[in-house]
Amino acid sequence: MKTPIPKQVWVQTIARGLYQLGSAVLLFYMPIVFVNYGNLSATEVGFAVGGGSVAGFAGNILGGILADSPKFGRRRSLILSSTFAVISALIAVFTESFSLLLLANIVFGLSTGLYWTAADASVMDVTLPEQRQSAFSLLGVADNLGFGAGTLVGGLLLKRLHPAELLFAASAIAFFILLLLFTVAMRETRESSSETQEIQEIQKGWKTALTDSRLLIYLLVNTLFISYIALSGGTLPLYFVNFGGTADAVVANLFTWGYVGLGALLQVPVIRVIAKLSYLNALMISMAVWGVGFLLVSLLGNTGEIYQLGIFAVFAIASIIYKPTSSAWISELAPAHLRGAYTAIAYQCWTIGYVIGPIIGGWLIDQSHDVAQYTWLAVALSTLSGLVVLQVLNKRNNALKENIVVES
Repeated sequence: MKTPIPKQVWVQTIARGLYQLGSAVLLFYMPIVFVNYGNLSATEVGFAVGGGSVAGFAGNILGGILADSPKFGRRRSLILSSTFAVISALIAVFTESFSLLLLANIVFGLSTGLYWTAADASVMDVTLPEQRQSAFSLLGVADNLGFGAGTLVGGLLLKRLHPAELLFAASAIAFFILLLLFTVAMRETRESSSETQEIQEIQKGWKTALTDSRLLIYLLVNTLFISYIALSGGTLPLYFVNFGGTADAVVANLFTWGYVGLGALLQVPVIRVIAKLSYLNALMISMAVWGVGFLLVSLLGNTGEIYQLGIFAVFAIASIIYKPTSSAWISELAPAHLRGAYTAIAYQCWTIGYVIGPIIGGWLIDQSHDVAQYTWLAVALSTLSGLVVLQVLNKRNNALKENIVVES
């Protein structure tokens, strides 16, 4: 008999949709609003987004400590995260300068660091190992639906609101509803023990995670994955607008239906298919699909809306394979009592990737057509290094499992 999905997973699913809705309005429309409707260059916006992501370092570390803390835990970490998210969206509404845009991104970086660490750890807490990939794929559906709703709402508001920065009020509303949800519906999922024992576990947890060779190797390739997500969700729409001649609203629709909508539709079926594979083999498939997608951007990104829709669809497939599989892989690595530490360290990749991606993307947008095309080609070729790292990690992981079997 199949074990039902726990109630707290459904709470996190609704929360994930709300968080992604608010995030979509911020992250998708920041480049378009402040470059095409404001007075900032694409490079300035890229540095603001990337600079804000540096705050994710602090957010992830803080999230790991607070999520495992005997006095704070998962629930309060998520409440604090949603509070920061509301503040960042409100700052964006009144932003007219680079410094305010950077501040909004710094606050949001702290929010994301707290959110993803505590949210994933809470799902790991309440699910059995055989449930986790399915549970994270359910959250993946909410990811896509929420992000799709955000891009759609943002596109509608962009046409109607003046100044355009007012559309970020939609983010603030979504994040405020999220804050209410965590306050009312979420319970603490972390198992409690004595305070002294918990403090010792936190200290040991960080040391254990930082000396786990498999986790450290995975951080290299995971950073590539996140950089690709940042480029496809942040830079690529603006590239299609500025280099492909496609209207803002049309690109928003292409992204919503080709990337987000298709991702939501295929998330569960694709995960059922790849569930037969090991996590690392599934990640290799995702890496290869990312490479194909960026190659298509270089070759066909300026040739019309049909090709642009197809490119978004390729990235949708790459993303829906990566996200739940990566979370399930971290769950497999992390001992049950060290989930906060492992998740926090793994999510540093989101911070680094969202520094690398926007900076490269902002620089790319400010270059000539030919330079931009060759840059996308270079990004496509970088997936080859990711495949090599995953192959090395797969061999190390298999060797470790064989040693465990022999010793037992």
